[in-house]
Amino acid sequence: MEPVDDVLVHEEDGDAFLLHVGSGRYFGLNRSGLVIWEALVAGADPVAALQERWPDVPAATCEADVATLVAALRTAGLVRAPGAEG
Repeated sequence: MEPVDDVLVHEEDGDAFLLHVGSGRYFGLNRSGLVIWEALVAGADPVAALQERWPDVPAATCEADVATLVAALRTAGLVRAPGAEG
């Protein structure tokens, strides 16, 4: 997955708000959500990014967290499959 082009990010104190310019909708991210978002923006593995940041968290938990957030971001129209229009 990769972020769509028309998303603005406002980061504050480790949390973030995403604004989808096309729809005017906001989406809030906590600290782990922000790590996942930044990995997606960089084209990196978000699971690996979480494991690097919080090495004591089981891999299965990181994988589940990424899957849940990416599904929500996709539903909100904030990410797309690589190379897809939008």
